[in-house]
Amino acid sequence: MKHTILLKLLRIALSLCMIGGSSLALAEPDPNYHIYICWGQSNMEGNATVPDSEKQGIDERFRMFYTADDCSQCGRKKCGEYTAVPPLARCFHWNNGGFGPVDYFGRTLVKELDPSIRVGVIDVAIGGASIDAFRKTKYQSYLNSAADWLQGYAKSYGSNPYGRIIEVAKEAQKVGVIKGILVHQGETNTGDPNWPTNLNEVYQDMLDDLGLNGADVPLLVGEVRYTGPCSSHNNVVRKVPSVIPNSYVISAEGCEAAGDEYHFTVAGYTLLGKRYAEKMLEILKNNGGSTPQAGIKIETFVNKESEPGEVEIYVNNEIENTKSIEIYADGQKLVSGETKYVWNNVSEGTHTIWAVAYDNDNKEYTTSKKEVTIFMPQTPFNGVPFKIPGKIEAEEFDNGGEGNAYHDNEEENRSVINGNRKEGVDASPTAVGYTQTGEWLEYTVDIQYEDEYIVESKVASGVNGAAFTFYLDNNFIVPGDDGTPGGFVNVPNTGDWNTFEIVETKLTKGTHVLKVEITGDWVDLDCFTFRCVNPTGVESISAENGLIPDGDYSVYDIAGRFVKKITVSQNSYKNILKSGFYILRNSKGKNYTLLVRK
Repeated sequence: MKHTILLKLLRIALSLCMIGGSSLALAEPDPNYHIYICWGQSNMEGNATVPDSEKQGIDERFRMFYTADDCSQCGRKKCGEYTAVPPLARCFHWNNGGFGPVDYFGRTLVKELDPSIRVGVIDVAIGGASIDAFRKTKYQSYLNSAADWLQGYAKSYGSNPYGRIIEVAKEAQKVGVIKGILVHQGETNTGDPNWPTNLNEVYQDMLDDLGLNGADVPLLVGEVRYTGPCSSHNNVVRKVPSVIPNSYVISAEGCEAAGDEYHFTVAGYTLLGKRYAEKMLEILKNNGGSTPQAGIKIETFVNKESEPGEVEIYVNNEIENTKSIEIYADGQKLVSGETKYVWNNVSEGTHTIWAVAYDNDNKEYTTSKKEVTIFMPQTPFNGVPFKIPGKIEAEEFDNGGEGNAYHDNEEENRSVINGNRKEGVDASPTAVGYTQTGEWLEYTVDIQYEDEYIVESKVASGVNGAAFTFYLDNNFIVPGDDGTPGGFVNVPNTGDWNTFEIVETKLTKGTHVLKVEITGDWVDLDCFTFRCVNPTGVESISAENGLIPDGDYSVYDIAGRFVKKITVSQNSYKNILKSGFYILRNSKGKNYTLLVRK
């Protein structure tokens, strides 16, 4: 009988545990628990010794998620949540270090925000590390070749600092909402013009891996010291907002410098942290108030992206005793008393939309603000699509504006303005230059025949690693190494316009949009010539009258590698060369490109 009773009690206890575990798993994240990801080098980690006074009196609303491996000495476990007593990244056992800008970032927020709000931080930082340590595709090779001491720092985060950020952030998302990302990194990358682009790569990866929207999660980027060997990097840092939407630069001017060449004092970190917080408070206020309003949210769907646009707006309202709801756009009231509204005839540009609800006590509840962008209609530059077969001039990209017909990382045109086109593309009257990874151009084309085509690109570059690719209606058309679409056109470092890069692809008849995307910095684009490929024989692409003049030639393959020297006599290359693409260069430097099919 005793065993029967005990068994029943055990079953009841197990059932209660399962019910309790289920309740926890299904609990919604607290919208009033703001989580911030903080990452970078030693200045984000905090290089100053922690004063005893800074370990006392910390508001319990300021929390930290421990990111390093379990530490028995400080009693913290990976992914554990604690009151934010410094150090906030990994533990320092040898010099009581670890005081940094994140300390007063969080303390300032909880002081200024509504008492119902908690603030949590996720701090992963590695002193001396390049931004490559945080890039998903680069961290492993970078750390494998890094100094032993740097590898040791990285081991605190499982030798994958980016992966540790995502791991801890996903745990934090179970209890709160990620509201922003803070970075202080760059000393090791001083002067690197690609740093903003690489930073954007890390930021976008974080957004994707955590299911976040960049419009809702700003990126706050701190300047480095104004004195010391890295101060010039601030010129690069200040370019970030032109590359990354919803990003902000946090000034380090006047932040007290430490006795070394790179770091700040306690006072310097305190001021820098407060500046991060002040910017975040400003952003929160602009997004509808410092307190996120639980119970009311707004969603927007752009049904028609080009002018005149159409935006569908939904208000999800769970506030009890709601008296009225109002929907606003660009400071003007669109409608009252409706939770669904279709905004028609929306003009070109970026528009800000939000909603306000009032309860019976006239208490106001405001949603966060949503931005939508309506583009001017995309049309061919010359009024009619480019015909293929035919030539496309790179500078004659479609009308339609930034984000619609092109994307440029900067608003400034660093070339001569092409006619009346006051746009960010660095276009001269004859070419497009100063290109950077992630930029793209679109061209409306009319493909006359469904066929295999040779695409001859007249390009130039003065650096190694320059590259680009083609899409048709946003589908890759450049063959990769395995022959399937997804490849890139690599541009050799020649510094002149005698570079012709050749690819072969199949195109479908009809009107389409051709996109050229930069996949490696600093390609200069002149033109793209599309030619049909004959099913057999040889097509001479740039030969006169379909023939290559007799003479001596150096032969190169499509990758620019030397193949052999040949003597051409009455088109004898038909019997000399195997099937494939070739570039023949004579002693005067003139190029002839051809395709041999057998």
